[in-house]
Amino acid sequence: MPKVNHEYVIRKKNAILKAAVSVCTVKPLYEITMRDIIKASGVSQGGIYRYYSDLDEILVAIINQANANADYKQAVDTIIENSAAPKKTIEKLFIFLGEYIKENLSTVGKIQFELTILFANNPERQTKILPNITENESGQYLVEQIFNTIHEGISLGSFQPEVPLDDLFTFIMTSIDGIVSDVVLQKCYGMFQNEQALFDEIRLMETLCKSVQSLLGCK
Repeated sequence: MPKVNHEYVIRKKNAILKAAVSVCTVKPLYEITMRDIIKASGVSQGGIYRYYSDLDEILVAIINQANANADYKQAVDTIIENSAAPKKTIEKLFIFLGEYIKENLSTVGKIQFELTILFANNPERQTKILPNITENESGQYLVEQIFNTIHEGISLGSFQPEVPLDDLFTFIMTSIDGIVSDVVLQKCYGMFQNEQALFDEIRLMETLCKSVQSLLGCK
């Protein structure tokens, strides 16, 4: 391979990732092959392996790139720093999550949803992929901040939970997972088309937030 500069390598790698994202938006992750990405990118088989060792490395790069562009953790920290009261912090965190899902649904949202299917059928790929996703804990980080805010609100007397915290936290996590899954299924796969309403991730998160606040005894 002729010697090339760093900028050239970055451009080629980004071009491959852009092609890979286009494939991921129209084909299930668990059905994608390296051949699909080679065809979409226009790079030869020998050429693409100069930049990425295999398909899993490309998938990791797509997710890491998207998460880095989103400034997920920084956005969450900013919300916490700029909110005066626990109730308002929780509202902003749920709204942010809804907006993030809406903005990234067709790329990161779809990919991460399909990763669960891929991992269920190929545990060895989970072992290979998951540790290399640099922002894999982003969603967990936001949920942890919601939990921390609830604890803070209780200590300040702002919240008087009407259910055990373990039950409340489980309710929050399963509800978020359910919303994300159903929105992806409807908007990326065309399911639930007979439903009267199109799922709106922001409104669903706002409704979940109100339910959580009610369970926290907010007036």
